[in-house]
Amino acid sequence: MVRDLDARGWDEALGDASKPLVVEFWHDQCIWCKRLAPIYDEIEKDYPGVSFARLNILSSAENSAIGEKNGVMGTPTTKVFCEGREVGEIVGFMEKGDFKLQLDGILKNSGRCLKSTTPINGDKP
Repeated sequence: MVRDLDARGWDEALGDASKPLVVEFWHDQCIWCKRLAPIYDEIEKDYPGVSFARLNILSSAENSAIGEKNGVMGTPTTKVFCEGREVGEIVGFMEKGDFKLQLDGILKNSGRCLKSTTPINGDKP
């Protein structure tokens, strides 16, 4: 089930290292977000080892800040996180087959999460 995130649950969701997290950044006035929603809900069932969530970037100043911090420049933007790190993104709307191809590529290429293999942004190995 796709869960709705907000600023209160963001750090906990992002810090769950047990499986990748796919987050759709969206808002109510975005027509492309509305078109993507049923596709996003449907494909979630095809990825049992992955968590799916949504974050409405316009529902609060805190949610908006999370979008800004994560480089969201437009909606819909879907980001894939693993062990708290972004490992890929899908920008804009696309049909189900194309979306799944993009997501499959990100998940395949992320393999083991970057955190366990590569220091980034001052992290210590």
